[in-house]
Amino acid sequence: MKWFEKDAVGFMIDLISTTSTASIASTASITSITSITFTTSTASTTSTILKHNAMKEIRKKSIKEICHQVDLIINDPVSKIDYDSIYYPLDSALSKKVNLNEVTLFCETIIKLAKSKGRKIAYIEKDFWKLANKIPYKITVLQSLDNDVTEELLPDTDYNNADKKILSHLIGYMQKIMKLKDDHSKRSDIRRSTSLRIIAGLNYYYHIPFAKSIFTDSITSRNKDEQYEALQGLEMYYKISGEKIEDETVQTLNHIINKTDERTVASTCLQIQINAGLINEMKAVFAMDDWKDKNYRDF
Repeated sequence: MKWFEKDAVGFMIDLISTTSTASIASTASITSITSITFTTSTASTTSTILKHNAMKEIRKKSIKEICHQVDLIINDPVSKIDYDSIYYPLDSALSKKVNLNEVTLFCETIIKLAKSKGRKIAYIEKDFWKLANKIPYKITVLQSLDNDVTEELLPDTDYNNADKKILSHLIGYMQKIMKLKDDHSKRSDIRRSTSLRIIAGLNYYYHIPFAKSIFTDSITSRNKDEQYEALQGLEMYYKISGEKIEDETVQTLNHIINKTDERTVASTCLQIQINAGLINEMKAVFAMDDWKDKNYRDF
């Protein structure tokens, strides 16, 4: 065998040996990666299942249990009670049909929160208000309640109809909220604006005797959201009531139009007057053009 033949054979043997070794190493590496991936995937799946089961347990809490937890936090603001153990179970509990006792407990807890201080308490109160509208929504919209604006809904009245009884006590609590001291804070704005929104929403289905006065009292509020919800409430009120608007209210609306730099506020003030039959749409268009000339002059 010539020298170059020897070298060629040797080279082939080395190549085959190297290739086999690399192949075995590669196979081992793939097996290792597969094992790691499988182990990681299994751990991730187990973690997801545990989290899912934990959330299921959290969401099983009743309104009574949740409000009891809030009481503990109010009494001990630095309590280590998990924040998620309040919001998510409350969201779940209010997604179901609620009774008068639960609504009463919910509203009483909101009033306690409103009278308490602390960062955690502020967050919890905000979440309570986020979910508050679920109560009237489930009764009016999901149950397709007929809107009969001639049917009266008085606060704190024990009607024979269970749902109407709940709504009656709910608006009674909204009245109480509006009577709390307004410190013009963000918390105060949230509770007052949401109370007005709930009353306005129910005023579409019932005649609520105090609705007009409570909206009128808030249209000059320094709280922006409260003012907006009050104007929205009045807009709907005059749309469905057919009542004549008072001169004093018209003067207040026109004063707001002259002072505000919010387009939606100005247009809502004009829409109220349209709904009350005081002006027509063309006059409102001219009034908005004047408002734009005054407030958009730099654009």
